[in-house]
Amino acid sequence: MTSKAFYKQEHIIYLLSKRLQQPLSIEEEEEIVVWRQTSQANQLLFEQLNDPSKVSSWLEKMKAYDLEASMDRIKRRMVVNSKRQKRRTVYWMAASILIFLCMGGVFMYEKNHKEVEQMIPPGRPIAQLKLHDGSTVDLDRLSAGESTSRAGVRITKTADGQITCNYTTVSGRKPVANYNTIATPIGGEYRVVLPDGSLVWLNANSSLAFPSQFTERKRNVRLTGEAYFEIVHDVERPFIVNTRQQTIYVLGTKFNVQAYQDELAMKTTLLEGAVQVRTAHQQQVLKVGEEARSYVADDRLDIERADIEAALAWKNGYFVFNDENLVDIMKKIGRWYQIDVTYVGDMEDKIFAGTFSKRKSLQHLLSSLAATGEITYEIKGRRVTIMSE
Repeated sequence: MTSKAFYKQEHIIYLLSKRLQQPLSIEEEEEIVVWRQTSQANQLLFEQLNDPSKVSSWLEKMKAYDLEASMDRIKRRMVVNSKRQKRRTVYWMAASILIFLCMGGVFMYEKNHKEVEQMIPPGRPIAQLKLHDGSTVDLDRLSAGESTSRAGVRITKTADGQITCNYTTVSGRKPVANYNTIATPIGGEYRVVLPDGSLVWLNANSSLAFPSQFTERKRNVRLTGEAYFEIVHDVERPFIVNTRQQTIYVLGTKFNVQAYQDELAMKTTLLEGAVQVRTAHQQQVLKVGEEARSYVADDRLDIERADIEAALAWKNGYFVFNDENLVDIMKKIGRWYQIDVTYVGDMEDKIFAGTFSKRKSLQHLLSSLAATGEITYEIKGRRVTIMSE
């Protein structure tokens, strides 16, 4: 089903819901008549909605429901620039509230159950650990509390799903800081406890190289992709995150680093403590609530006030978009849902803002974007086509 068909379907449900509480206009009644004549399934649903024994409890719920308050809450989470877009958004949201309240969150036709079964699910905790000897461990296959030893490294999955990696002491041998790499695929994320006790949340399509033991005066790691760090304080051994464009020096703090290869800018966002960010020719000390941005095109290092909620949204289970271009939005979405995206039409002026759960299906998110009337979409397997309206 394309998003245009989905939007039309939701509009009809809205009219049917409204019809239970108040008379429709002549134009709205005509829409219902045309819809009823389209298929036998439509006529059957109409008859069911006009059966008092089937809709009495539904109607009571609707009468007690504060539609305006719900619309206000949803509007704050889905806003689009332009008055025309906002009117469409509010209209669709009203329909959505009634659908999910009164119909239990299911679609209006039985045939749509097949589509629900085929929905593209969100990502999950999955990662692979590549050890210094070339061997690999699929971390998601380890059970909670399970441990295994490979290449001199003790790997343990804690009860809450985190992975700890520690050097296994071998009598008579001097510890060697061999590097291991934990990597998440597209559609995966993971948490790891480093040998010094520091915590790292790894976003989708990311990798972190770290030693099985920090034996040197500096705790060096290498990051590709995105990660959130909570670093154990050690004034004698600063923690250093190396990326393609930035080197971040840390004593003990909380911060997020976005360093994807396909992004034009790299971002380091500070939540607690202090870090020094260096590029090839510049360096700056960040304060809490600031963000350092460096760019592929030049050596510029900009310090800006950070949007903490947006920077940590991925870690907290959300997508937060603040007036972002649709292509940039789909890049983030694609990493989580394992999809390939193509575009038909001009996307430069498609700017969206909103907050969406990462734990829901891809269709749920895309239908919210399409509800603005600015785009439609089509899904075939893992390929998504976005079409400008």
